Amino acid sequence: MSERHRPVATGQPGLVPVSVHALVHAGEVAQWTVVLLAWLWLGEQGMRLGWSWASGVLAVVLWWAARLLSRGRVWTLQATPALMGLLGLLTAWGVWWPDLLSGHSAAHAALLAVAVLWGVWCGLIETRSQSSTFTLGRLAWHPLVAAGLTYLAWRMPGSLLLSPLGASVLLALCAAVLHARDRLGAWQAGVCRGVQASLPQVLPASAMGLMMGSLWLGNAWCAGLNLSLAWMATSHLVLMAGLPALVAGVMRWWMPVGHALAHERLSFISLGFLIMGPLMLLGDSVVHGVLAMLLPSLAWAVHLGRHRMPVGSAVRWPPGVQRGLALLLGPGLLAWVGFLSPWQGPLAVQSAFALLGVLAAVQILHGLRRWAVPPSAGLPRPF
Repeated sequence: MSERHRPVATGQPGLVPVSVHALVHAGEVAQWTVVLLAWLWLGEQGMRLGWSWASGVLAVVLWWAARLLSRGRVWTLQATPALMGLLGLLTAWGVWWPDLLSGHSAAHAALLAVAVLWGVWCGLIETRSQSSTFTLGRLAWHPLVAAGLTYLAWRMPGSLLLSPLGASVLLALCAAVLHARDRLGAWQAGVCRGVQASLPQVLPASAMGLMMGSLWLGNAWCAGLNLSLAWMATSHLVLMAGLPALVAGVMRWWMPVGHALAHERLSFISLGFLIMGPLMLLGDSVVHGVLAMLLPSLAWAVHLGRHRMPVGSAVRWPPGVQRGLALLLGPGLLAWVGFLSPWQGPLAVQSAFALLGVLAAVQILHGLRRWAVPPSAGLPRPF
């Protein structure tokens, strides 16, 4: 899930030790696992402990916001590998905090605290990652393995007292792998492109995050499909982890690697999926319901595949504005959905996706207008 794809540095140019090569793949699986488990576990626990606070999505909101705020910071670029391991171990321990406290309010406060800690850890991981899932081989198998591990940890049977055991053990293993990758990968400070994202990059990620964050609300995206809660969670994992791997494979077969123009025009396809997704909610059939979930997920999957290419933009926003945009359209919009859901029901999340669709339409119109400008005008390409 990294925004960076510079080759791992080693002591001998052109030669990558087997141990480092294995750690790169293991670290990518661990990175996907940490993020997928956060969406699933924090969302479920938030509904259990904090349903009266923004319909239970507050823990996910804080995790998402902490992740965006810490990503690309100077301190993350200068942090030691020990900090990577320490934050991971604290997070693995933190999943026990809510169950160790007797009071309901105290347990919810502990959940929010571990959500922030988890988010900071994710921001550190994504800033310092040197690899990319979609450039490590012909098949992006890493998110598939991560989804399987996440599901097993989440569905691990046991008593209520031992319910955090699966998540805790898995997070501890991820912490160990990521610490080893950070230590043995000869990491060098650089610039994280994650804070340089503009609107075409923010919208697909916000749509996928909104879908995952609102999973436990039982909203209209899954209404009428007769799916149990476990099947709803499984389908969301498949959409978030399996669909990008499939789309990346199709894109690699369809276009040559490094074809900048083709990757540039994929922005239109991604934004087009975002426009069509909310329109499916106008229908009431099962097909419309499936497409309402599938199309925004396709937008995010296409976004992941093309975002590895250098992205030019006619608009140069300061990093603070870009970060604020991501916060507003990501965790901010999810919090708004949570607060409105008790009164508006499914209309709250439908309106949020409609907003993203409108912004995507505006961005496409802006891009088409720029493509219509003659090359002699000397203007840069859209997006």
